[in-house]
Amino acid sequence: MSGRPESLRWAMLSLGMAACGCAAPAPDGAATPVSSPSRPNVILMMSDDQGWGAVEYPQQLAPGHVFPGHPELRTPNLRAMAEEGLQFHRMYSGSSVCSPTRASFVTGRAPRRNSVDWAYNDALRNLELTLAELAATQGYTTGHFGKWHLGDLTRTLQDRNGGEFYSPPWSHGYDRVWASEQALPTFEPMKEDPLGPLPGEGNFHGGRYYTGPGEHVDPDSPALRGDASAIIIRETLRFIDDAVAATRPFLAVVWLHAPHGPHRLNQAALDEFYTPEEQAQWSEYEARYYSSIVAMDTEIGRLRRHLRDLGIEGETLLAFTSDNGQSGSVRMEFESEGKGGLRGSKSNLWEGGVRVPGIVEWPGRIAPGETSTPMTTSDYLPTLLDIWGIGMPDARPLDGESMTEVLFGDRSAPRRGPIRWEDCGDATADRGDDEDTDCDSRRTRMLQRVGGERSIIDDRYKLISETSGREWELYDLIEDPREETPVATSADIGSKPPEIQSTFQSLRDDLTNWFEVEAARSREGADYDTRIASADGVDILGNVGDETVPDDLSAARRTAVDRPELIVERQFATLDEDLPLESDGNPASYDGGNLPHGATVPAGTVVHSFLLHFAPAATDGITSVEIEFDDPIRGVVASSAGLAATDFLAFADPEFAASADRGTVVGESDTDGWEILADGSTIVIDVDAGPEGLDQLRILTKAALQRVELEG
Repeated sequence: MSGRPESLRWAMLSLGMAACGCAAPAPDGAATPVSSPSRPNVILMMSDDQGWGAVEYPQQLAPGHVFPGHPELRTPNLRAMAEEGLQFHRMYSGSSVCSPTRASFVTGRAPRRNSVDWAYNDALRNLELTLAELAATQGYTTGHFGKWHLGDLTRTLQDRNGGEFYSPPWSHGYDRVWASEQALPTFEPMKEDPLGPLPGEGNFHGGRYYTGPGEHVDPDSPALRGDASAIIIRETLRFIDDAVAATRPFLAVVWLHAPHGPHRLNQAALDEFYTPEEQAQWSEYEARYYSSIVAMDTEIGRLRRHLRDLGIEGETLLAFTSDNGQSGSVRMEFESEGKGGLRGSKSNLWEGGVRVPGIVEWPGRIAPGETSTPMTTSDYLPTLLDIWGIGMPDARPLDGESMTEVLFGDRSAPRRGPIRWEDCGDATADRGDDEDTDCDSRRTRMLQRVGGERSIIDDRYKLISETSGREWELYDLIEDPREETPVATSADIGSKPPEIQSTFQSLRDDLTNWFEVEAARSREGADYDTRIASADGVDILGNVGDETVPDDLSAARRTAVDRPELIVERQFATLDEDLPLESDGNPASYDGGNLPHGATVPAGTVVHSFLLHFAPAATDGITSVEIEFDDPIRGVVASSAGLAATDFLAFADPEFAASADRGTVVGESDTDGWEILADGSTIVIDVDAGPEGLDQLRILTKAALQRVELEG
């Protein structure tokens, strides 16, 4: 790692206290409900590709339809968690594949809205508000452990193993990180498999674990030997120990690799639960797959015991789910059992692709039990906001909803709104459908997808289309949880009873309106505020996604424009260290002859960041721009050294520090300068983009909301 540039945390700030909907009456014999804002420790675990039926404990498909549990898998710790916590029989992932679910998990927003709509094709936007950023406003220390899959973790291209766009967890609110870009083998993740890969899985290994900007664990380190789940849980426990020692509440997001392939055999994990005779009955694939889940379950047990040993189990909310349904490999003779008999699998929107295990445990606060109320990964964020007693800091819509009434009160309480999905389908599949599925992405590099699916469920009914909304099927998930016979289709809806016609039409209208109006507005940038009141003589980039924001601002890029560009960078950046400035925010005129010395933005300040750059194709170019911000100007950074030292504020990864010529030499010309007007929020910049003139500067404004810490 080179220097200080990215050592900061990102925090979102609450506007105030929202009504906490946690005070519903508890069932008879229940634990004490949360009736006022509370700050429990929070551990949110998610497995990878684990089907709804890939657990040993029984689950309810629907009233009168019980799946007894997987006949081969041994998951005693998940069983104990389900028995001692609240089991969600109808837990749903935010997507049928990994990255979109993960984005829904941390933002509370559906993939269609946040633009992470498939694996690998995008990164989490800088303007999204994350669970970790919101937790930081409540005094939490935050950590992410395991798979990330929401953007690259490195700026070194040859190291990239998960996409094209730099967007690491430390840029989204996490103080402690031990993360890989994508899936790693379930055992000995840094080594080649001595048994060789299974057919179709490949033998990829050696993906790095990153711990911070430019920092990764040595692949040959003993810390990366053994089972992948054990590695991740070990680092989680270290984080928990440090938080407890510091008397800080903690948020730990734990995204395990198991049971996603490549599957490696963990023989010791199998030998703990199975005799040689039992193991001899399995295929090689089954043995590897089972060992990954059994080993993961063992580590979940280790985490739960650690909480008890520390005496904090009653102060800790612990949740478990999976990112999507079981992979639909033809190698899996046990596929139906792993899905609990559900139709479909990963990468489609049938129940087998999106229905997943779901447990929430908080001893003494959440009474043991079960519920058939649907819950989805988008619900985590609004549920925790409700427990904390805070609201979102802006008006952006959430797709998830608080589940506190179900957690602490009425286990039969219905959802207040439906759950909606869009599945773009396999990136390389051709299902014979040439029409555009509208599965676009703001910066996709994937092949055009065809055959997209859409789906919506309420408490009872599910409407699904495999043709991007041209043909629909309606299922009754109470009477037909395996989706074997539709109660209506587009072809026969006219002959169905009025109540079925009404349900069909209302669900279709809801989903159509959501896609074409609500989510479309979000995708176009309606949810994101630039914090710019007006800008004269400058183009604004970066508010609606990042397709127009350059990956770098090299000389070639800068000479391609003939008008200054103002790039909206990270929002709500909380500085961990004092930041030197070329000028503070006091109203005055500044140029090379009167720059103040010693001005800084102090550590702890929450700022918005904006980068102005201009270098016309001509040798020299002079222009003037006037920008009014919504918030007071806190300072200006304009020297080459200062710009290099603040590269961490940029989302588009300009890599200025590596540039031989940043194009700004403050002090060599009195024509390069700026004036902060009397209102303190408006700046007039004289841009002289010659060989010795100014063509770049960074403007920082002070966020109206500042970070708060817990009292006491």
